[in-house]
Amino acid sequence: MTALQPEVAALVTRQRLAAIEALRQSLPLHDPDRHALDLDADTAFAQLAVDHPEHCHEENQP
Repeated sequence: MTALQPEVAALVTRQRLAAIEALRQSLPLHDPDRHALDLDADTAFAQLAVDHPEHCHEENQP
């Protein structure tokens, strides 16, 4: 495994989660599919914070 492979994998994960969130938000509020995507996206997003705490510091916030 090269030094960049974990970073590339993390980037792909973030891009996939962003695409899922964009799809979720494009669905009407009362669409069952929108809510079916909630749990998976929220869990995966929270796991990113666990996996990369160095990017979650207060000074990194806008």
